[in-house]
Amino acid sequence: MPDAAVRSRAPERTCIGCRRKANPAGQLVRVARRPDGSLAVGRLEPGRGAWLCAGSEACFEGAVKRRAFGRALRCEVPGRELDVLRGKLLSGGPSAPHGPTGQGWEGVGGA
Repeated sequence: MPDAAVRSRAPERTCIGCRRKANPAGQLVRVARRPDGSLAVGRLEPGRGAWLCAGSEACFEGAVKRRAFGRALRCEVPGRELDVLRGKLLSGGPSAPHGPTGQGWEGVGGA
């Protein structure tokens, strides 16, 4: 039997809305602050990231209420960018590697 310390494990991430730990493979979606300061949604986006339960309005609203986006991304996130981000995150279906449809996401808001 393989030793428990040697076995590889899938990384766990924590939702910034509900604080639940999960494997990001299909349960969480990543929001990233790109190097230019704009926000984008997608697992492969460069920059500082934050994770949310995929398709969960309650998690998104909880993160907004607790100002978790600003803390996790280490920047001020204006309300207009949160509105655009809400539309991008909650309009899709289940999460996939590049977004709900498997297509790459475009940027969400400006610098």
